[in-house]
Amino acid sequence: MKTTTLFLFAIILNACSASGKTTSNITNDTKNSVQPSLNGTYIVSNMDVDNLAENLTISFDEATNKVSGFSGCNTFFGSYTIIDNAITFKGLASTRKMCADKNAILNETKILAALGETTHFETKDDVITLLNAKTELISAVKSTDNSEKKLTQDGLKVEYKASARGHLKEIILENKTISIQNGHNVKPEIKACNNEDWDMILKMVTDINLKNINTLEPPSKAHQYDGAALAGLTITKDGETYTTPAFDAGNPNKEIKALVDLVNNIGTATKEKN
Repeated sequence: MKTTTLFLFAIILNACSASGKTTSNITNDTKNSVQPSLNGTYIVSNMDVDNLAENLTISFDEATNKVSGFSGCNTFFGSYTIIDNAITFKGLASTRKMCADKNAILNETKILAALGETTHFETKDDVITLLNAKTELISAVKSTDNSEKKLTQDGLKVEYKASARGHLKEIILENKTISIQNGHNVKPEIKACNNEDWDMILKMVTDINLKNINTLEPPSKAHQYDGAALAGLTITKDGETYTTPAFDAGNPNKEIKALVDLVNNIGTATKEKN
């Protein structure tokens, strides 16, 4: 009887020990599964390039999982996904401003290539390191400069219009609002434009040589024989209005393609939310 009692007591102790270990593991796993916060703007401090530019940035928006930044000559943008410490950048694109500075071009090529090759990341204090497996590609320090110069929104208006027989699509961005009209006899919907989209519009407009957009030759001219909807882009900034020549909807000149695509994406996303 005494032996049986001791045996049962040993089983109970082992069960309690196993239970405690399981609880501890669950707690630790839960802690480890918490995603680190990347939200904010980071200034690139290290990258495999001989002469690193001082103004390269990467900005993360956790609310929308969008990434953007300045790559040396142009503004880039896209989206990202995170699982634990694995990160994937998707749909990366950029404005198409011409740049004569060879070092800026090299920096731009390197940062965009590195983002495309990134598989993992590490964070320590205010530093983020992007890696491909165990190879470090980019290190960047989180910006804490609240006095960072902001692009002005005063007097900025961006209008995109595409029309065909019986069809009209008009998107107007102005004063952090977006107006969307789909149809000739349809009342426009006016909504607020979120800060990230508006800031991206400002950056792209700044990157474009507005005085030259009236000379941008369209890649195709199917709109001239009803083979495509006729489209146009008008930008008003600081009291001056700049208008592109007509182009086929969906096929603008490469100098304004990123901006036209962004305007359409904002308009589509806003419409779907409603």
